[in-house]
Amino acid sequence: MHRKEKALELFTNRCNCSQAVFAAFWQADVLDEASALRLATMFGGGVAGSGGGMCGAVTGALMALSMRYGMGGIEELANKGKVYELGRQFMEEFEKRIGSCRCSSILGLCIGEPENLQKARELKLFESVCVDAVATASDILEEMLGTEK
Repeated sequence: MHRKEKALELFTNRCNCSQAVFAAFWQADVLDEASALRLATMFGGGVAGSGGGMCGAVTGALMALSMRYGMGGIEELANKGKVYELGRQFMEEFEKRIGSCRCSSILGLCIGEPENLQKARELKLFESVCVDAVATASDILEEMLGTEK
């Protein structure tokens, strides 16, 4: 199964957007899948379900890039600049394709408010807009990572 398909499968099986992207692209030799899912839980729904922060598909992708290229200790200080640049590249491309990196801007409402969360469910935004965000984040990661596993 390709990583994009894995992300979409996780998302349609009740994982949040951040979990779906991160767990599809995490590095098994560094972290197990259950830990990847736990780590990414907080970043779904615009960070902690607040709807006001960064799109969870974006945060999941940024965590995947950071896991792969980030600074694992002072001896890897040079990696910090590299991962920041990759993160900016990712966000720029995501914004080009989706229009924003912010959950509320993408959905057109802030799901941190109960009535808006209900409205998003009624409008099936999670099944349409959010699926598109997860797929787009996966596509961009695939392009950035190439054939790396």
